[in-house]
Amino acid sequence: MNQILIGIIIVLGLGSYWLYNENITLKSNNQVLEGAVETQKETITTLQNDFASQAKGLLKIQSKNQKIESEMNRYLDIFKRHDLTKLAAAKPDLLEPKVNKGTKNVFESIEKASRSIDNLDDGLQLQSDTKQQDD
Repeated sequence: MNQILIGIIIVLGLGSYWLYNENITLKSNNQVLEGAVETQKETITTLQNDFASQAKGLLKIQSKNQKIESEMNRYLDIFKRHDLTKLAAAKPDLLEPKVNKGTKNVFESIEKASRSIDNLDDGLQLQSDTKQQDD
């Protein structure tokens, strides 16, 4: 009877030891998974914030686009209502200064935009690709 009792105690002891080790392993795995969940939550929050800022930017761009399209439609309507070729032939002194002024304004705006684009890379040092030179 003592041998059976000792056997049961040994089996229960080994079982308890095995369960204890499994519990430690599961705790460490749980901590790793909780860390991964936190990282995913932070990533999701960052993505949601980025998406919101992109949506705001897109709305601004759409608004500007609508304004530009309405202005374009207004100008096209002017051209549809007036026969500029006929008007230019009939009254060149009336139309020529307006066309020249409009052309000047367009060229000045193109030059201004070109200057601002050209100034974007001022102060930047371009790096040469030395790997291609070695080959």
